[in-house]
This record gives sequence, C-alpha cells and structure tokens, in this order.
Amino acid sequence: MFLPYMQQIKEHNKDFEFTLITKKRTAAKQILKYEQSIKHIVFLEDEILGITKSKINNFFKLLSFIKKNNFSKIYIMHFSLFWFLLAKISRIKNIYKYGIIKKNVDIYLNALEQNKRWLNNNNLSSQTKIAYPHNNDKNNQIIIGIGSSGPTKKWPTENYIELIKRINNKNIKFFLAGGNNEIENQIANKIIYEIKENSVVSLCSLTIEDIIPVINSSKLYVGNDTGFMHLSAGLDIPAIGLFGDTPLSYANYNKNIFPIIPKNFKTVGHNSFAMNQITVDQVLKEVKKFI
Repeated sequence: MFLPYMQQIKEHNKDFEFTLITKKRTAAKQILKYEQSIKHIVFLEDEILGITKSKINNFFKLLSFIKKNNFSKIYIMHFSLFWFLLAKISRIKNIYKYGIIKKNVDIYLNALEQNKRWLNNNNLSSQTKIAYPHNNDKNNQIIIGIGSSGPTKKWPTENYIELIKRINNKNIKFFLAGGNNEIENQIANKIIYEIKENSVVSLCSLTIEDIIPVINSSKLYVGNDTGFMHLSAGLDIPAIGLFGDTPLSYANYNKNIFPIIPKNFKTVGHNSFAMNQITVDQVLKEVKKFI
C-alpha cells in the first residue's frame, strides 16, 4: 500500500537519495530488491537498535543514526510523537508527518490523502507495482493464501480443501502461502493430507525471497487478505481476496485485487467476523474467470 507513495515522493525529490527505515518483518529488502527509487533500506532491529528494548536507549541510538546520515527531509508514514521528536531534535529541516497522536483512520485512504497533501498533488495514483524481472510465461499454478494476521481473517481450512477439489484440473499446481508458524503449517499439512496428490505444495517454510519467484510465475492468487495477496497484486498477478473481517479499502487501492465479501453484505470491516460466510461457490465462480 505504501510503495506507490514512496515512489511518488522520490519522483518529487529527484536529486535526493531515499533511505527507507522500517521493521524487519516487512521483508522490504527482499520485496524491494529491484526498486530503483530507494537507495538504502535499513531494518531498525538489525542495523540501529540491536537487542535493546529500552525506549530511552532506542531513542538515542536512532538520534545518533539520523544525525550521522544528515537527513534533510523526513516522511513519517504513521502517527508518531516518537519520530517527530527525533526529527526535531536532529534538526531535520523538512518534516512531513501524519500527526503526533494516533488516530483511528483507514490506512489506505489516510496514506493517499497525506501524500496528496505532502506533494501538493491531487492526482496521485495508488496502484502498486513491485519492480521485478518480467515473466511472460506463467505456469499453470495458483497461490492459495492460507495465512493471515489473526484467526478471524482466515477462511475455514475445509473450504480451501473443497475449493481445490472442485477446481478439478489435474494440470494445475497449488502452492500454499502462509507464515512459518505452527498454526499455518498445520493448516498447510491438513490441506496436503486431504488432497492426497502431489499437486499441492506448502511454501510456509520458505523465505519471502524464495516465494516471490513462485508467485511471479503463477496465474492467480486466491486467499485471505494477507501480505501474499498484496504481494501478488503488486507483481501484476490477479488476486482474489477474501474479505470477511477487514475493510474493502484494503483491496480498492490496486486494480489487480478482486475482493469477495459474504453474500447479503454491502460491505465489511474490522470486527465483521464473517469469513465463514463466504461460500466455496462464490470463490469458485470468481476463480473460473481466470483459469
């Protein structure tokens, strides 16, 4: 969601080098390996903070890092008093921020509006395009996104099993994309056991860097609203996203995401708790448009 805004900030500041400071869990160094707009990617945990958990120590380590790099502009892409104070004490001349007090806002819409304000441009695009070697030859394979940020955002495992069986095409290979944790490994193992064919492979133990080429050579993503859905869409792969407990705006920023919500729902959002109301028939109907 934030990548197009980073690209637009760089375009607005052509003579500047752009350093992205983020958390390791974003896997930014792997996902943005070929991104030309970002000169340096710095993980907070590895390259600045180390193992300390003291906020005071963290503040001074970050202060030292910022001063050493002599940044002239900072774009703070979240609500943060912490980063605003760092920027002020470091005497960064131009500080662009969401605000210092956290607000309950739509992540996508807020990011778009903030960037319009920062760059004084109401015609910005929210379309994400991840730089990656182009691949015209798509294999006959589908990414199944079984991961999610929480249990209420997961489509039932039994539904994935039924969906794969009903697609009923021996030539299609299915890759299960999820986190390398106990819950999602269990989900992957159950699906593989129930299908009882070599057409289903788990990607859960692989790194993002290993998974990206698999996604990039696939025809379709089907699954939960998760990082792999956004990654697929950013790689120009059609992504059928199942939305039963997250806002639809998480899909609207990218033309490659095709959201499915439960029948008889006009919209969904946080705490809709409706993933189990999305039917296999709904998803299969959408899948058949792409295979």
